[in-house]
Amino acid sequence: MKRGPEGRERPGDVATARFVLAAQLRLLERALAAWPRRDAALLDVNCGSGVFLPFLWACGFEVDGVEANAAARGRAQTRCPTATVMAGSDDALPVEDDAYDWVLLHLQEPRRLAAALAEARRVARRGLAVTFWNRHSLAGVCARLARAPLPAKASSWLEVARALRRMDKASAPGQTASLSVLAGPVRTWRAASPFSRCNRWPMALPLGAWGVFRCSLEPSGGVTPLALRLGDRFGRRMDERLSAPEPVLECGRKPLSSCLPGGGDEGGASLCPQFCPASRPRPERTSS
Repeated sequence: MKRGPEGRERPGDVATARFVLAAQLRLLERALAAWPRRDAALLDVNCGSGVFLPFLWACGFEVDGVEANAAARGRAQTRCPTATVMAGSDDALPVEDDAYDWVLLHLQEPRRLAAALAEARRVARRGLAVTFWNRHSLAGVCARLARAPLPAKASSWLEVARALRRMDKASAPGQTASLSVLAGPVRTWRAASPFSRCNRWPMALPLGAWGVFRCSLEPSGGVTPLALRLGDRFGRRMDERLSAPEPVLECGRKPLSSCLPGGGDEGGASLCPQFCPASRPRPERTSS
């Protein structure tokens, strides 16, 4: 948690972190709804301290994680004991080819985009999704003007889209869909903001600061297309963002609040470490 000039804690940072994480979970819930998860294994790459692992497990995936930082791996394993959290980087995954049905890649280093996508494609058998901070969003532009960077290293949504297209041309073509959240400036990322609604709900790229591309590596079909009851909160237009009908093996949903990491374990500071620099794990040094 950040501190003011007098050393006082700023509780608004934790409130922002909780709001951001809730928006991210809502986006993943919507973006990954088309993925069948019955007996399906998912690898969460760059899982960090594992804030998404319990949510993915609650969605029905058999989930594992990959993280380079040892301290973060320990927290992720504690947060989701059912998962196996392995040591590795996004450009050198410690698993065999086609080892997982789905791969969820959280892009951390834009310079490793092509290598990370190639590794995700190697490991994923049925499809992959890429999450990233979008510097070409309204929040990204405002952050650059204010000389206050986004919570993590940002990429261009156009660069990610082009990299996925190049990957499709080099391998089997896939169907790509995209969504984003957090459309307003960073200072509006809190529940008390009058713009909280436009920050909370998924919308098309490049509007949001945090986006996801979902790419299918196999033709749609082969499963019964059952409707996923997401509720009216997403609006009818959101159903038109992704190509429909899509294969879904889920009916109903688990409340997002049950997947939010509680405030009892780390006082809420671990919800979104980028807003709490004091709790952010230091990168490990590798010997050359």
